[in-house]
Amino acid sequence: MRHSKLFPAILAIAVLSGAWWWKARVELAPAPSRPPSTAVSPANKPGNSDRTELSFNFERLNPGAGSRESLKDLQDKLRSMDSAEAVAWVREFLTSGKDKTTGLAFEIGSDHSLTQWPTFRTFLLDALRNIDPAAAAEISRGVLSDFTTADEWALALRNIGLADSSPETNAILNEKAQSLIKNPAWQADPSVGYLNAFDVFVHTRAVGSAPLLSDLVQRKDRKDLAHAAFLTLDRLVQRAPADMLVLLASDKELQQSRPEMAAQQFARADLRDPAQQAIVRSWLLDPARTGTELHSFAGVYPNNNRFVSNNLLTTEPPQSGSDFAMHDRAALEILHSWSTDPAFTPVKEHLGTMISRLNGFVATPSE
Repeated sequence: MRHSKLFPAILAIAVLSGAWWWKARVELAPAPSRPPSTAVSPANKPGNSDRTELSFNFERLNPGAGSRESLKDLQDKLRSMDSAEAVAWVREFLTSGKDKTTGLAFEIGSDHSLTQWPTFRTFLLDALRNIDPAAAAEISRGVLSDFTTADEWALALRNIGLADSSPETNAILNEKAQSLIKNPAWQADPSVGYLNAFDVFVHTRAVGSAPLLSDLVQRKDRKDLAHAAFLTLDRLVQRAPADMLVLLASDKELQQSRPEMAAQQFARADLRDPAQQAIVRSWLLDPARTGTELHSFAGVYPNNNRFVSNNLLTTEPPQSGSDFAMHDRAALEILHSWSTDPAFTPVKEHLGTMISRLNGFVATPSE
């Protein structure tokens, strides 16, 4: 605490007639009573009791059945504190490098927050966003300056992404997400946070991540990485279909390695969009198409399947039955026109499969 400085006063006394009387009054007057000291020792500084309690709760935290309840209590304590004090304590703790495991999983709730935390530091990074989102983003940028853990990085990316969606910030998020995913140690033994960090690419619509995702999808020796990459690729196709399908059409290695998966991505195209319709037309009529690819495409078109999950950054947009019905009727009309076009004769059988499926959908529209 800062104390005001006492400045010495220099008093010049003129020797004048009667001056002794004033001097005598000053000497004889009783000294004014001093108010109680307002100096506060560091131990009693406002907010320090809260900090002491937080530190004490960290020290007594042990992995076990009660750790979730203990962290929930700490969460409430942080929210009840002055936000500046809470942020300062979290900042100091994260800088200290101290940590503890909790015995809990990395579990995401419906509001992008965690409902379980594997370590105390992940708990703090998660809680910080609800205390002060701007401070959480700023502190998270510092976390990304060093390879701490994949779980911490995943939460730091979330904190930044939810606070700022500018193109400049999205570029940073994509760069850091790629660094996270390519980190050899983290990739060798991916945590739940690591696998959920792929959501950054969906949040930023990172079409440029397609080569990385394609490489991982083709990792038949690593089903965990391949599955995470596939889900991300699939969700990117839903959000940026034209751009992603152009890239997939030129990715011959992916089409040869995962023909069914690639074909099902083209089956997500909305033929009402001229750009997507042109891409699908070219893909279907390419002489290089195999029976496996065409069968996979026709078997799911129109592919409107959705993988629903709680994510760090994104939320799946809802779609109504009327939306599906409008899409199905328009797609059916386009397929009928293709079936009468001589250019589509080589794939006419597959067109018939799709028309039959769509006739069923249009007759009994989705609710």
